Amino acid sequence: MEQESFLHKSIMLDEVISILNPSENEIYVDCTLGAGGHTRQILKTSKCNVIGIDRDPSTFLLNKEEYISYGKRLSLVEGKFGDLENHITTLGIEKVDAIFFDLGVSSMQLDNADRGFSFRFDAPLDMRMGNDGQTAFEIVNKYKEADLANIIFRYGEERQSRKIAHRIVEHRKQKKIETTFELSEIIKSATNKKYSKIHPSTKTFQGLRIFLNDELKELYKALVASENLLNENGRLIVIAFHSLEDRIVKNFLRFNSISEKRYKLGESSHSFFYKNKRVSKPSDDEIKNNPRARSARLRYAYKTAINTNSKSDHSYYKYGGIDV
Repeated sequence: MEQESFLHKSIMLDEVISILNPSENEIYVDCTLGAGGHTRQILKTSKCNVIGIDRDPSTFLLNKEEYISYGKRLSLVEGKFGDLENHITTLGIEKVDAIFFDLGVSSMQLDNADRGFSFRFDAPLDMRMGNDGQTAFEIVNKYKEADLANIIFRYGEERQSRKIAHRIVEHRKQKKIETTFELSEIIKSATNKKYSKIHPSTKTFQGLRIFLNDELKELYKALVASENLLNENGRLIVIAFHSLEDRIVKNFLRFNSISEKRYKLGESSHSFFYKNKRVSKPSDDEIKNNPRARSARLRYAYKTAINTNSKSDHSYYKYGGIDV
């Protein structure tokens, strides 16, 4: 039953399949395999090939037998999608026909109490999407107050970041902060959000997670890599849930794409062209059936014939990237 619940929660699945229009022998890259919902539907729709990437090794155990049944049509890669170009070339592949991202933390990670992503479960402060690197415990208990405030403000967009950081530092002088419940209670005691629409801990947890996993720079690196990896008319599809992610995607496409009409008229100085510049959002029915879809924003574009070879003027900060 657990696998089935994930299966029915793939965000904007119909829209993604419509844009992809899966065709036989084409190669698609799912940069955020997760529970495998999008990849599963792609493989069912056509005799195509999918490369599924995820930095969380537990992902590959979730549907292991099913993945094996796809044989050579499905290649699984454990790693960060920021290393996208290296992953693809290591497989002996030069070009692909679509690159897809469903950003943020996956449902199976949020719903796994042991991972420490959610304040709904009492768990050790971890929040790592993979098994390497520092944990949220180390950040919360070792970082200076000013640095904590900056992380919470810049990555979580939390206006009361200074109050929260100060309360964290004061609390850890007496006792280390070890669990999600402990941290959540500290945050609640520092804020005046008793009547807010969202939980007082939401933005702080989000900020810690995005910073800890370097999610914005990983996204930037993967978007830049997509220029060199996509065949002409290859599709770049990104579903973002957070304004910081969406800003990077929006700016990347704004600086590097033109309309389909201009492209067909012979303009070829951009890496991508778009048929629909507007951002797509989930339907009311989807949001009703899956409330986690409510903040999803889908943007997509098609690769032009131009061969960039990293000549484009890319800048993490130009696209809206931030640092502490």
